[in-house]
Amino acid sequence: MKKKFVMTALIAGLLGSTGTVFAASNDQPAPCARPGISGSVDARGYGKGPEARFARQQEMRQNRMKQALDLSDSQEAKMMELRRGFYQESRPVRQTMRNLKRDLALESVKKFPDQRKIANLTQRIGQQSVRMAQLESRHLRKLATVLDARQMDRLLQMKDNVGGKRFNRG
Repeated sequence: MKKKFVMTALIAGLLGSTGTVFAASNDQPAPCARPGISGSVDARGYGKGPEARFARQQEMRQNRMKQALDLSDSQEAKMMELRRGFYQESRPVRQTMRNLKRDLALESVKKFPDQRKIANLTQRIGQQSVRMAQLESRHLRKLATVLDARQMDRLLQMKDNVGGKRFNRG
């Protein structure tokens, strides 16, 4: 029994010291896959990153839109440019609306909500909705310069049907 215990302690000691010696003499970093070698990565070089999260779905949507509207390559490029511009231009408006709606919800659920503050928030939400509608209208006018009448009709029809499939509406 004592011999087994001594032998086990000796082996454990050797293994433990070997690992320690290896760790102390190992000054090279562990080999890792280079960022981007196995797919898209985030800024730190790990994983797919938040920007690539929906990249595949976005690519599939673009292909479906290109096929549904029968877009030429130049039309597709111009549409992507316009969509990016619209997204960047409307982003602050959407963020402001989100913040206002959150503030409205928080005020509404208080034990004693301030009715003047609620009225002010709803009025500001309405102003942002008007601003968003103006941006959408301008964006559609720009798209109409790229698409022909048939393509524009099809795009508007697709736009109307967006929520129907996803949420079983309409």
